[in-house]
Amino acid sequence: MRHFIAYHNQKNMGYSCVDIPEPRVQTSREVEGLEGVTVWLVAGEGEKPKSYYLAAKFVASRCEANAISGSRFPHLIAGLGQLFKKSIPLAGTALLEHVRKESANFVRGFYETKEASVISGLSQRA
Repeated sequence: MRHFIAYHNQKNMGYSCVDIPEPRVQTSREVEGLEGVTVWLVAGEGEKPKSYYLAAKFVASRCEANAISGSRFPHLIAGLGQLFKKSIPLAGTALLEHVRKESANFVRGFYETKEASVISGLSQRA
């Protein structure tokens, strides 16, 4: 099973992770062919100090062009899973620090993780 982590920055996206209507991620990265992968959505909200949450977990079933015309994020990946919204805080955890390091402080946005400790840590919280 392949695992991907996506980052949702409230300020950049213009809406909170609590407003996501279904398990999905908008991204600038190509998602074609990723059906069946597990996607973990980490959200960052607020200003210093920013709060971080495990906002969703889903298995991708739709990997397509984003229907929102002119979006900075032309790709959409969505599927069946769970929306946690803000119920699973990650701030101050070793897991968050590992994900931040692995993602170059979330610059990578949507990326595949092969780190067993990250996958295990996310799974334990979901």
